[in-house]
Amino acid sequence: MSLTKDRIDRSKPLRHQAVNMIEEAILHGHVRPGEEVPQLKLSKLLGLSQPSIREALQELEHRGLVVKRGRVRRVTNLSEQDLGGIFQVRLLLEPFACRLAAYSWTQQMNDELEHCLVLMRKSAEERDYRRHISLDMEFHRTIWRHQPNRQLERLLNVLCTPLFAYELVWRGGPGCLDFDWNLRQTQKILMVLRTRDGERSERVVRHIVERFQRHDLADYRRLKQMETHRETAR
Repeated sequence: MSLTKDRIDRSKPLRHQAVNMIEEAILHGHVRPGEEVPQLKLSKLLGLSQPSIREALQELEHRGLVVKRGRVRRVTNLSEQDLGGIFQVRLLLEPFACRLAAYSWTQQMNDELEHCLVLMRKSAEERDYRRHISLDMEFHRTIWRHQPNRQLERLLNVLCTPLFAYELVWRGGPGCLDFDWNLRQTQKILMVLRTRDGERSERVVRHIVERFQRHDLADYRRLKQMETHRETAR
């Protein structure tokens, strides 16, 4: 992944391209959580004006990936309280989105989710952590995209993008993920959606998200303890 002006297609909207490229850089760990987003450097790398970069960063603020403190924008750095808060709201929204998706089930949705799951299995076999988490994010986004409520899709993207960024960047590494367990949860979601039973889909997905919440919060505390021990040992 590279951030260069060669990747900019001048025939297409520049702001949208800048947003996607900066988001990609964050999700790949090129700008770490808590670090300042280098607006001037991005402007030079992409060959775009600073106002264009500023607009792109404002969009990333709306997506929850960037926070502004004074004149400085930094990549969102989730605390344990932030993580818990995201899951509290996700528990309300995502099961309901899956309920709507089950009622709106189509062959196209099935094919897209099945294809994503096939690629997730491959990445699990190869123990490709980054690829696996990216596909996991795409699996969920596909569900949100196919359910009929666009406001709900927008809210889930804003809410959960920082969560997947945390998975990709902060946790980062195959030793932090039980690939087989994660695949089983994803398979359960696909299977229950195929029933087209909205109420059952909502119940099953709520239970799965609760398990993810317990797992991620416990893992967050473990990683923080490890980080504290390393700093103490210096």
